[in-house]
Amino acid sequence: MGSVKDIINAVAKGEMTAAEAEAKADAAWSQAQAQIAESLATAASDIFGEAQQTIRASFQSSDPMVRKAWAYVVWSQTTVLLWYQVGLPVYVKIFGGSFPRTGDDLLQWAYALVGGALGIGMIGGAKDAVAGMFKSRR
Repeated sequence: MGSVKDIINAVAKGEMTAAEAEAKADAAWSQAQAQIAESLATAASDIFGEAQQTIRASFQSSDPMVRKAWAYVVWSQTTVLLWYQVGLPVYVKIFGGSFPRTGDDLLQWAYALVGGALGIGMIGGAKDAVAGMFKSRR
């Protein structure tokens, strides 16, 4: 491909037209984007694998505090999910009125946290939900 400097020099010397230079620059840009995406995917996969290993090891930890912490995360977030999906609708049905929606980010976070705490891999929709949650924060 050549570097940008090589492309500019070739255009300046008349060895390449501006259209050819633009095509080469676009090709180089596309190749760079593909390499970056591949590197990010590999890094994310490695990080996720290590995190899952740590989570699974913590279930068998000799320290009872670690096991209690994971249990607390699972039960507290399960309670959040149950309250949000069952408790609030029942409360509104019984007592009337309305309850403002907090948005789906709360549910996505709770599902991801419970799944992660249980050592379940981020599969399908959970992975997309976490990615969408962080994207919406920008």
